[in-house]
Amino acid sequence: MVKQVELNLSTPLKAEADPTIKPIPLEPALATAALTLHGDFYRQLQSKANHHIFWHPITQFVLTSTLCGFAYYTYSELIEISDSIPEFLFLAWNNKYLVSSFFPVIIFLIGTIGIISFLVTDEFRVVSDSLTDDATMSKIFRFPLRIYANYDENDKSQNSLAFIESASQSTELIEYRESPIAIVTVIPLPDKSTSEVFYARITGLHVRKVYAKAGLQNELMEIAKLKAKSLCSRYVADNKIKTKSMRIVLLAEGYTTDSIMTKIFKENNFKALESTTNVNPFSDKQSADTILKLIPVSFLMKIFGIYRVTYELELESTIENVPKKNSKTTARKRKN
Repeated sequence: MVKQVELNLSTPLKAEADPTIKPIPLEPALATAALTLHGDFYRQLQSKANHHIFWHPITQFVLTSTLCGFAYYTYSELIEISDSIPEFLFLAWNNKYLVSSFFPVIIFLIGTIGIISFLVTDEFRVVSDSLTDDATMSKIFRFPLRIYANYDENDKSQNSLAFIESASQSTELIEYRESPIAIVTVIPLPDKSTSEVFYARITGLHVRKVYAKAGLQNELMEIAKLKAKSLCSRYVADNKIKTKSMRIVLLAEGYTTDSIMTKIFKENNFKALESTTNVNPFSDKQSADTILKLIPVSFLMKIFGIYRVTYELELESTIENVPKKNSKTTARKRKN
């Protein structure tokens, strides 16, 4: 196995490393890092979904109304005997029993919301854990990363070199301080493509959490568009299609709880095609999990507005020669 570039998302980057940010193509040494970044995307989605559920108007209404109702029931006698608001506040504050009686209610409410939130958003954890399966990796990268990472550097056969070149075309990472911090993967969809329309899908676009608000998603989106055009040119060449231009349909998956990507899809004129409560884009099987064997998780997702949305963007591409393996990349300095 090729020695892998270490990537620990829980540790800061090297402060002494050169603050250069640049795109780098996928290579066997980055296989584990690529999978880690794609998996982190769904872990972050789980965190965002938990935040979304807690601050949802329904949740806040239940919390507020329950606490207000309990407060009125608890302090109703004090309200009746108090002649003024200051007197009521004095009596209520000095009645330690009444004050402490709120804690069990608060713990119960927070615990109930936490359990419901966990059961609903655990679907994202399941997706993240499934990325290590060969079948899922094939849907993201078109091949299992295990095979890619075990590439023999001494194997210079034409088939091996062609595989490495093809595998590297679909994925690009962004490196900062000598560490991958973002990734985008675009794969062709030859089964859907024709001699007039080329289909491609963004199977992953993610930025490490600490840099999520740095605007790198916009750069990744531009890279995704360029990759779609490059893959289109290769598709035309491989299938010997005689044309000077091709219409490209770029598909992508977004989530209603991901405000950053939802905004980027809108700014880039993506059109929403459909939405579903099945948050796993790599499986058509809807989760059958229920709460207390009564309430389907999918129903709660609808209540809280948690959906996976399929987007579509149409591009026009002028067919050029198939890009060479070693393409120039640009780099820029980033301020500390």
